[in-house]
Amino acid sequence: MKILMVTAEYAPLAKAGGLGDMVAALAGALSARGHEVKVVLPLYGDIDRERHALAPCPGLPAFAVRRGGAVRRCRFWRADGATGPDVLLLENDELFGRPGIYGYAEVSEFADTLPRLALLAQGALEAAVMLDWAPDVVHVHDAAAALAAVDLACWSRAGTPLAATRTVLTIHNLAHQSHHPRWEFPGLDLPTRLAWHPGEMEFHGGLNLMKAGILLSDRVNTVSPTYAREVTADEELGCGLAGVLRDRGEAFSGILNGMDREAWDPATDRCLPANYSQRAPAGKAVCRTALLRELGLEEGGPLLASVGRLAGQKGLDLLLPLVPSLVGDGWRLAVLGTGEPALEQALHAAAAAHPGRVAFAARFDEALSRRFYAGADAFAMPSRFEPCGLAQLYALRYGTPPVVRRTGGLADTVTDAAEPGGDGFVFDEATPEAFGAALGRAIEAWREPGRWSSLARRGMAADYGWDVPAAAYEELYRSLEGS
Repeated sequence: MKILMVTAEYAPLAKAGGLGDMVAALAGALSARGHEVKVVLPLYGDIDRERHALAPCPGLPAFAVRRGGAVRRCRFWRADGATGPDVLLLENDELFGRPGIYGYAEVSEFADTLPRLALLAQGALEAAVMLDWAPDVVHVHDAAAALAAVDLACWSRAGTPLAATRTVLTIHNLAHQSHHPRWEFPGLDLPTRLAWHPGEMEFHGGLNLMKAGILLSDRVNTVSPTYAREVTADEELGCGLAGVLRDRGEAFSGILNGMDREAWDPATDRCLPANYSQRAPAGKAVCRTALLRELGLEEGGPLLASVGRLAGQKGLDLLLPLVPSLVGDGWRLAVLGTGEPALEQALHAAAAAHPGRVAFAARFDEALSRRFYAGADAFAMPSRFEPCGLAQLYALRYGTPPVVRRTGGLADTVTDAAEPGGDGFVFDEATPEAFGAALGRAIEAWREPGRWSSLARRGMAADYGWDVPAAAYEELYRSLEGS
């Protein structure tokens, strides 16, 4: 099949979270299965063109995009790669030339977000036309790319390579819907009916790109079966769109993300002080000792790690009230990440109050994150909601049993130690008490080395690679044939 993916992120070129990892891995897996995959994303100002061997596309001359009275000059660059997906980066200095994917330091959203997303959508479709390449499917990722599906649904495609193209929207996080004021709508050159009730883009008097993508894409999916059920059954998790998703019926589904098992492999990971595997686990103890030393933590009880954004969704505030009792029980705590200032301040304070027992690294550092996964004894992920999650998959792969809340993709990937095949610890209520009880069960298991090593080995043996998810996406694409 011919598949055109449209995305705001694509690792390692541009990444703000798990979206970039997922799109790159899925595109690579589909390409490896024989499909012709092209990916379009913006050429952001902070992408290192030399490092990533980017060059202007010789087959795609500079072109102008006209929309809403604005004319923007563009051209495409291509990421060098003899095999795998064809990655095209859309250049426009006015809208994409600055650093940042979504906003300044990814904190405040750019004021011209809607024109940026409109240009990404139109530029991606223009690439297919310029190349005279007829994709079977345009696969758009999250609200940031949803306008490509909207454009295809609303603009005439007769006489173009896109005449028979169908669309798929993957929702990576329903909370990120891309809301905009209605006065910006004329800049989209779309039918007026979309912006006024009951139009597909109208949402409480404003514009909602996620809603429009859900209603105007041929198929919609999200990144785990449990999250798909949650966002249709729970109005809060549905973020105002639960009814819209329910109305899509069988056209909405959940496909669990995979992980790149070659890129994330403790047996070959060059960021680790020692390599190890399920069959030869000795190197993990070396990684643990090295991480404690690197973070200035004392030897003693088990090391509990957390890696990721510091946001309410991730539930790290559930950990903070537990710190004194956890330290008293012997835990060592290590957190890596940035995000909400209040959480950062609280974690700095916890580290200052418990030197040698609590460490906080307020930065994004992938190499250090790998040492966290390898060196920790247990991994904390008490998310209030989690569409899929990759961190728990990395923890399992690195032999570090996760302690997670039973929600979304966490429920689909981690089995409680009390159950057959258990490889982690699962709790239900989003409260410090429930999280603390799960950690209590974890430290009891850690004090039995044989039991703990069995948990770790089962986690390392779990296969959450991309073969099964890629096959599921193939089936999703093929469901569009003749429909």
